[in-house]
Amino acid sequence: MDHTRRDALAGSALALSVAAAGCLDFAAGEGPQGPEGTPATLTCENENFVRLDQPFEGDVEETVVEAGETTFELSSEGNSETYGQSLRLVLRNTGDGPATALGRHAYSIQRETETGWIEIRGSTTGETVELPRSEETLDSSGVYNWSIDLDEQAIASAVPDVELTVCPELGPGTYRFVYWGLVDGPPIGVEFELVG
Repeated sequence: MDHTRRDALAGSALALSVAAAGCLDFAAGEGPQGPEGTPATLTCENENFVRLDQPFEGDVEETVVEAGETTFELSSEGNSETYGQSLRLVLRNTGDGPATALGRHAYSIQRETETGWIEIRGSTTGETVELPRSEETLDSSGVYNWSIDLDEQAIASAVPDVELTVCPELGPGTYRFVYWGLVDGPPIGVEFELVG
């Protein structure tokens, strides 16, 4: 059987396209790579990783809270989001009076584990990092908006001028966003499921 130059080129092109398709499949198949479901706890293999402290105690209220002389509501567009998609949230002063808040970065993103809710972010410098806080007044109808892409890099870079990392990687399971910056109110949170 004779092989021509055209046959050789066609074979090379086929091999190249199969290899490229394999690379594309690998890149396109990247999704949540972390533990699935409800893990026992969250552990990070990087020995320099220091998880953000939980800056609040007690229970997290859902959806609506009283804060001083007014009321706040935290809402999200949905309760199930795909890895890489945006989680959109709004915290709104729905009452008649003003309230003091600690700025738009006074929040936690936590994962449900068998040992409780654990912050997913931290620093790899070996030292504790604090999120920026600045007191400001949210008048009636005042809002904070967030749109956070649900991947490790986007979550880690959502707070400016603070080097954060998500560890371990995100995995399918239950998470919650908690705003803890209402000075005269309890932390308020909303849960969501992350799917692949």
